[in-house]
Amino acid sequence: MISDAAPEETARAGADPAGLEPAKPELPAAHRQSSRSLLIRNVSLLTGSQLLIWCVTLAWTLIVPRRLGAGQMGVYTLAQAATGILLVVVGLGLRPFLVREIAADRSRAPVLIGTAIVLGGILLVPALGGALIVIRAGGMSGDPALAVLLGWSICVFVVVSDPILAAFQAIQKMQYLAYSQFLNNGVVGLATICLALLGVRAIGILTAGVAMVCVETVLYLVWARSHFAIRWRVTPRAVLGLLRESLPYSTMAIAFTFYLWIDSLMLGIMTSTKVLGWYGLPTRIFGVLMMAPVILSNAWLPQLVQAYNSGPDALRARARPAMELVLVLSMPACVGTVLVAGPLIQTLYGGGFSGSVTVLVLLAFCLPPMYLNVMANQVMIASGRQIVWTRVMVVACVVNPIANLFLIPYFQRTGGNGAIGASIAMVVTEVVLSGIAMVLIRRIFAGASLLRALKGMVATAGMAVAVLLALRLGLVAGIAAGLVSFPLLALLLRVLSREERELLRSGVRKVTRRLRPRFA
Repeated sequence: MISDAAPEETARAGADPAGLEPAKPELPAAHRQSSRSLLIRNVSLLTGSQLLIWCVTLAWTLIVPRRLGAGQMGVYTLAQAATGILLVVVGLGLRPFLVREIAADRSRAPVLIGTAIVLGGILLVPALGGALIVIRAGGMSGDPALAVLLGWSICVFVVVSDPILAAFQAIQKMQYLAYSQFLNNGVVGLATICLALLGVRAIGILTAGVAMVCVETVLYLVWARSHFAIRWRVTPRAVLGLLRESLPYSTMAIAFTFYLWIDSLMLGIMTSTKVLGWYGLPTRIFGVLMMAPVILSNAWLPQLVQAYNSGPDALRARARPAMELVLVLSMPACVGTVLVAGPLIQTLYGGGFSGSVTVLVLLAFCLPPMYLNVMANQVMIASGRQIVWTRVMVVACVVNPIANLFLIPYFQRTGGNGAIGASIAMVVTEVVLSGIAMVLIRRIFAGASLLRALKGMVATAGMAVAVLLALRLGLVAGIAAGLVSFPLLALLLRVLSREERELLRSGVRKVTRRLRPRFA
């Protein structure tokens, strides 16, 4: 896989099999200090700006599944899976391409946006055909069938809104992207919570979601008028040209989305909505647990790109603490989730979600490899080798469905819970991906990395003892013990480097300063 890198990348890599042979001197001390300050700023900004959205997401996770129940939660998850897969069919991963092209030449925005919308509109027809095939192949009727069709309905509006958002990003009108995040994750999340509390079922919530996406699209069209026009009349040649140019981008988008949602779609076809609900709830909790690597990877990426411009040695030096940190953080996340899974599901969601306990435990074992994979992807991007990770995702798209094809029916037949099979398939896939990632970035780690990992294990073991003892007093006590004991043990054992301790202190200070005026 490494030997397939682009010629210019291979030449730059020299004889180094990992593609990171030193070529330029490391960053100067002053530049490293500046980069560290920027990293602190990026992490604190990302953390502060996402607090509201995370609070809404957490509230959604705590309230909505309990109010809907396992069966209706399965219907909701099926609609999400259908939307995710159909969106990549009609969107083709065009957004990065549109951002790049419009940023390079703003005058092309009207034609590119209009052509992208027309192309997406054309692809809505085969997407609808695919949705109907899934409904028929899965023997769906009633709510499940309607959920898939509502998923397709959302795509109708996203076809229009996504190219407009890409243009806003390209011309650096980031406030509109912030509005989009607030509307999608904040307003829609709160509306969903309110509807669930009022007793509205999954189809009613999904229908309201389609209406809200329609309103959002109208807002984007209104906002766009003051910044750029949209040329609606396009030629077939322009549509075909855009389709051809989008292929490098659509490959990664299709692979990632397929991998993200294929397990839920296969569960929806091969099992009941109740079983799919048992799987859907842990995946929502799992999304909250992925917060740390997402923040760190987004904050570190500019630093990694800058480091690579100074040579592979600088990239290794900059990537090493990031890789070590996410691996250390994955340990308490994994062990803590395993320990509290049973009490958490039982206390918050009741016996109707008893089938989710084993699923959540199994998914917890995905956290260490997935944390590693997220950061490894950023290293590949920083070194200009993102095509390598695209091929890795293609491997995932082969391994995961094949594993699901055998494991879901087996566990459904033997234990009535095919979601366990889907969870095992996810663990197997992530372990395979992390194995490939370790080969790709093997020269990043050093002897000190092993020592740091061992310290992290000791701190995690101490946390586990604290959690087990505190769980005798209840779920809240157990979670609190984990949140307090691991940081204390990590500081005591010096798991964090001096730079990371300063990063943590500075980040906390900046977030506190930003929040203080709001709550004063």
